[in-house]
Amino acid sequence: MDTPQRKPLPAGTVTGARALVDGLLREGIDHVFGIPGTQNLAILDELRATPQIRFILTRHEQGAAFMAYGFARAANKPSVVTVTEGPGVTNIVTATAAAFKGNVPVISITGVQESAMRERDATQDMDQIPFMKPITKWAYSIPYPEKIQEAVRKAFRVALAEPQGPTHIEAASEVLLQPVKPQAIAPAAYRSTVPAVCDPAQLDAAWDLIAKAQRPLFVVGRGVMKEGAVAAMEALATATGIPVAVLQYSPDAFPSTHPLALGPLGRNAFSSANRNAPKADLIVAIGAHFDVFSTMYKYGIFSDQAKIIHHTAAPGQIGIVFPVALGVAGSTPSFIRGLAERAARDCARKPWVDVARARAEFEQEIASVLKPERQPIQPQFVAHTIRKVLPKDGLLVVDAGNGGKHVRSYFKSYVPNSFMCIDDWASVGGSLPIALGAKLAQPHRPVLCASGDMGAMCNIGELETAVRENIAVVYVVFNDQGLGNERAFQNEHFGGRYFAVDYRNPDFGALARVFGAHGEQVTRPQDLEGAVQRAFASGKPAVIDVMIDQNNLAPVVHRT
Repeated sequence: MDTPQRKPLPAGTVTGARALVDGLLREGIDHVFGIPGTQNLAILDELRATPQIRFILTRHEQGAAFMAYGFARAANKPSVVTVTEGPGVTNIVTATAAAFKGNVPVISITGVQESAMRERDATQDMDQIPFMKPITKWAYSIPYPEKIQEAVRKAFRVALAEPQGPTHIEAASEVLLQPVKPQAIAPAAYRSTVPAVCDPAQLDAAWDLIAKAQRPLFVVGRGVMKEGAVAAMEALATATGIPVAVLQYSPDAFPSTHPLALGPLGRNAFSSANRNAPKADLIVAIGAHFDVFSTMYKYGIFSDQAKIIHHTAAPGQIGIVFPVALGVAGSTPSFIRGLAERAARDCARKPWVDVARARAEFEQEIASVLKPERQPIQPQFVAHTIRKVLPKDGLLVVDAGNGGKHVRSYFKSYVPNSFMCIDDWASVGGSLPIALGAKLAQPHRPVLCASGDMGAMCNIGELETAVRENIAVVYVVFNDQGLGNERAFQNEHFGGRYFAVDYRNPDFGALARVFGAHGEQVTRPQDLEGAVQRAFASGKPAVIDVMIDQNNLAPVVHRT
């Protein structure tokens, strides 16, 4: 159906699309990711007239939504993706689900087929809201122009309420082009912007449990980092002498360089954490969402005799995985501050682990398997080299799969917000667009993306986006000519009977050069470090295709 031509607007009105974009401006949106189509062109027309917002045209809607995911996480604020109806909506679903599982506030604003065409089996017509509801916190089809601004406000309010997550709104061009009276309502007038503090009585109860424990362990989650409480957490650990482990999805929530840092928990993590966590008689989980890779959702990493204090800003997440001795909801800084005040009052210290020795033993273990001279190149050596070359303040984005598992074992964090993976979703191929979004959020920070060869092919078209938009991300491909993670599972559970896991790849370095990016292929271990350094020095989007040992597979089962 043809899009209606714009008519002169009544005095004191703007189009619904203009009112929508003005709502984005009030929320501080400065980037929008997406692809235009018939039913969202009214929004694109207003974005064209809005220089405060940079529109990033991508090559696939999934790439756009994953860029919004990466931008939101790196900027620690909501982000927006816009696509058209039908296949545009179905193409953002994988990344939207990743945002839902990872508690990332991505707002999708899409088209929907015009009312005259619905229920008639028209092109690109589908019932989109039931499709989006299971993977968003709220999904709404805007029925008429007067609802547009209210819907935008609610989309942000719901997305930013704990636990955060994606929301979805949609409208047809017939709605977006109609006149509305603008409502310049500031965000503080329609949503809370100050998180609630923790109850002092619960803080007393938490400290009482810590004081009585013989072997307490702090387990730190992403909330500590997201709420800007990493320095306070370091001070609390130092004051109490209590060792600190981190949940695997957020190894950067507590620096690996701290004298009390045991490292991340769980499969493909640090043995220094895994060997000591089961000895703890009290787990104090702070800003935590228990994930399956860290705990396997069973006792072992934590003793079934250990008491658990679970703090989070999202009350509904308490007690989902493990029964708790105490659940505390409220802002992470207020929880840490409350414990620190009580620790200072009682002068209580609880050192019980020789952390330096535990970490030294772990370092010896991982160094023993590097084999820097062996060919084909060992994936552990690639992971080690990535951490060596990436500056300490750089950001590492890790894909799902065999390569990503190796990288986790070698990642040491020096500063917060320096590691990103696709939390609780493991969507192969999302890491490149996520890294591009993160780089746009933090343009002066080095960003390196690591994935396998399957992941590289999933969103390879976004290399053109990176070149066109000058987004200088370094992309290291663990190339084993197949599905290494599935090989590992077939070894573990199917007697090594490989099936449907082998294929052939292009030279990803040469392919990058065709796109106009910097590209190299590495087959010798002694060439790897220089190649990654040249990639960063190029100042361009860059791909390093590393041919690795096909038979060196990261563990897919965690045994305690």
